Amino acid sequence: MLKALNVCLEVEAPQDSESGTLHLLREVSFNVPPAHLVAIVGPSGCGKTTLLKVITGILQQSSGELLWDGRNLSDEEDLHPGDLGYVPQFSVAYDLLTVEESIASAMVLRTQLSQTEDFIPALDHILEVTGLTHLSDRQVKVLSGGQKRRLGLALELVTDPCLLLCDEVTSGLDPKSENEITNLLRELSRGHPKRVVVNVTHSLASLDAYDSVMVMYQGVLTYHGPPKAMMHYFAAEHPEEVYLKLTERKAGDWHESWEKHQKTYYERHGFDGKRALPEKEAAKSSGPSKTYVREERTVAKPEPVETHEHHDLPPVETPSMMTQLFELLRRRWTIFRRDKAQVWLHLAMLLGFPLLVVIFALDGIKPLRALSTHQDDNIQQEYQQMKQHQEEQLKAGGLVSGLIMLQVVLVTLMASNNAAREIASERLILEREKLGGLHPFAYIGSKVIFLGMFVLAQSLWMGFFVDMVTGGLPGDLATKLVLLVLASAAMTSVCLGISAMSKTPEKATILCIYLVGFQLPLSGAVLTLPNWLENWVQPLVVAFWSWSGSLSSMRSTAFYDAVKQVTSTDLISPAIAGFVLFVHVLVGLGMCFIGVQRSQWDS
Repeated sequence: MLKALNVCLEVEAPQDSESGTLHLLREVSFNVPPAHLVAIVGPSGCGKTTLLKVITGILQQSSGELLWDGRNLSDEEDLHPGDLGYVPQFSVAYDLLTVEESIASAMVLRTQLSQTEDFIPALDHILEVTGLTHLSDRQVKVLSGGQKRRLGLALELVTDPCLLLCDEVTSGLDPKSENEITNLLRELSRGHPKRVVVNVTHSLASLDAYDSVMVMYQGVLTYHGPPKAMMHYFAAEHPEEVYLKLTERKAGDWHESWEKHQKTYYERHGFDGKRALPEKEAAKSSGPSKTYVREERTVAKPEPVETHEHHDLPPVETPSMMTQLFELLRRRWTIFRRDKAQVWLHLAMLLGFPLLVVIFALDGIKPLRALSTHQDDNIQQEYQQMKQHQEEQLKAGGLVSGLIMLQVVLVTLMASNNAAREIASERLILEREKLGGLHPFAYIGSKVIFLGMFVLAQSLWMGFFVDMVTGGLPGDLATKLVLLVLASAAMTSVCLGISAMSKTPEKATILCIYLVGFQLPLSGAVLTLPNWLENWVQPLVVAFWSWSGSLSSMRSTAFYDAVKQVTSTDLISPAIAGFVLFVHVLVGLGMCFIGVQRSQWDS
């Protein structure tokens, strides 16, 4: 049985509000017996979804108690992920996966069935129960609204939960689809001896299919009982009139009235966990005040529906972190290779950006090679004797500095593109999977490995290709490649952290674009910053450290002197530059962990 005892939820009011506190829920108390389907209805903003999130554990009540089978969920740990099913308003499946792949992935992430011979039978059973067998090979993006609602329910049945909470799963559907989903919910409530199914809905059309209805109004519970008894309680001819009736009295008055009659209704209909009173005997001793109700009506219980035999799944145990990590990697790679637009974009950047660097280098290859023919021992003498050589030196220095910086900036641009939307675009799916037992380290690890492949491919190919076409840029190639990889890894990590901290993918993208856009001017490669500002800004600029370290690797060549002629910014040794870039990687991963851990259901 699910019980709530005087549950309240208070939050700080906006600054322009006269009150310092908003009461989203006020002294909500109810009992829901096992094998029961209950609807939570009420006008918009009345607290329906808020109550559901409190039951789920997404929001923590300010006061009061929630009990499941006598266990206080406020004082003790929350429900085990396998005991709780939560179907949010939004889709929790990836568009490019098929129905069967979506359910199978949920099973691997939330259960250990993938390691047993029961995996396929359990998968087939879930498809059958939710009516998705004939749609198993269709991608999610082509499903109708009702089919996506069914898929959302299927994803929650992988653990055979005792408590199934649904938020607006019937909203926006045609009457036929709404009726089908409601009947499915009723069937699911009968499919487990202890299961309670709760559905938040705006629709009042299919209430007869529910065992009971909770009516919320301005954060208070005004009624909880059978649908037909609700009509009597509110003195309404049709369910649609109930919302209008609510406006005729203050929320506090409705709350006080329900507190007076709740015990009688619960005893009458068995919601107190005891046997319900006979209808005639109960009618004599129950009934709300005659000042606002009409004559007593007979309450008919809904006809029983045909149910599938309960399918006993093995005890649900959360899979290991490594199992989750490999499944997330497999799923992410499947989604990527099916997204043709993304595949072509990454190929275009991988091949096109190095070509762009080479194009800028073509006119400068001649002075580069001319400078390389002079001996380092005679370079100072040639400075004084050959004006042409001085001009070549300046051109070579500017070219080398510019090419290194262009490589770094383009690599960071690719890194930003890779990571900016990686978490923010699937934030709500992540939140649901965290509620189902997904380990944060498994999730972050899968992103690090997946994006790490792009980091290596893009940065190494950039360095090798440019070095090959230009005939070999000065300095140690291995050092330059390592710094390019670290620059890409640092920007990827930081942008991944921004993605994890952002509420929307659009916000994450804009922030990452700004971050890359300021790399060139703030690096000091083109314009010198004031000394007082340089010391504060440069430690935060990824491009500066990779560019500076790469140029410092040329100290043993004549090119270093040429570069110093056109660069007034102090250059840092490769070792220090590499260490700072590694710190950037760690900072980004720290941001990512904090962002992933933080709940963002309301985004």
